[in-house]
Amino acid sequence: MSKKGQYFSFDAIIASVIFMMALVLLLSYWHSVKVFLDYQTSDVIKESMRIASLLFVPAYPEGVGCGSIQNLGFAVSWEDKRVDKELLACAYALSGAELKEKLGTPYNVSITVTYLDDGTWFMIGNLVPSDAREVVNMRRAATVYGASDESTRLATVDVSVYR
Repeated sequence: MSKKGQYFSFDAIIASVIFMMALVLLLSYWHSVKVFLDYQTSDVIKESMRIASLLFVPAYPEGVGCGSIQNLGFAVSWEDKRVDKELLACAYALSGAELKEKLGTPYNVSITVTYLDDGTWFMIGNLVPSDAREVVNMRRAATVYGASDESTRLATVDVSVYR
């Protein structure tokens, strides 16, 4: 009978060791996932999502000339989320520093608008340099509306935020 108790003690010790190993593996896996997710949600990624969403609200103040716009947005109005062709033309004239200021971001921003019907494109801001430390790209689909000729065109708006 005494040997049976010794085997039970041995089983309990082995089970404890296996449990501790499993716990260490689980905690190390959790830590690596947490580090990866922290990397995924860096400040540049958050700022890129903010700017990509911000572009589909109207400019502030609404209905003023290009030089008087304080906060950049491309939407026709709060109800009409189509991109205003005239606001794109205003933004095209902005320098990289002015674009950063109008978007209220500490990072550099480059916006590329590509028309899907013929593939023509233009860039707002500066070209992303090849030596940028961190670059985050966001793509949004848009309908560009020209009020002067009542035209609409499908386009993609690529927002690149970099430092």
